[in-house]
Amino acid sequence: MLTLRELPAQVSELASQILQLRGEMRAEFSGVRQEIRAGDELTRNDLRTEMRSLHEETLTQMRILHEDVIGRIALLQEGRVNRRKPRR
Repeated sequence: MLTLRELPAQVSELASQILQLRGEMRAEFSGVRQEIRAGDELTRNDLRTEMRSLHEETLTQMRILHEDVIGRIALLQEGRVNRRKPRR
């Protein structure tokens, strides 16, 4: 069993261990936060790249559809012009 005389030394030892633990935890949490930031940045970059790609694909599809619509309108107008010509 411990004597009261040994108690201050053990409390001091425990306080020292707690301070060491706090320092180690601070360093580890800092490292984890840095890893999370790096992962977040990679995710943001990947999303930006994918969004640009999708945007370009959408623009390409829009151009194709626009050209298709213009072509169909031209065909419809040709049909109207051909119908209006008088028959002889």
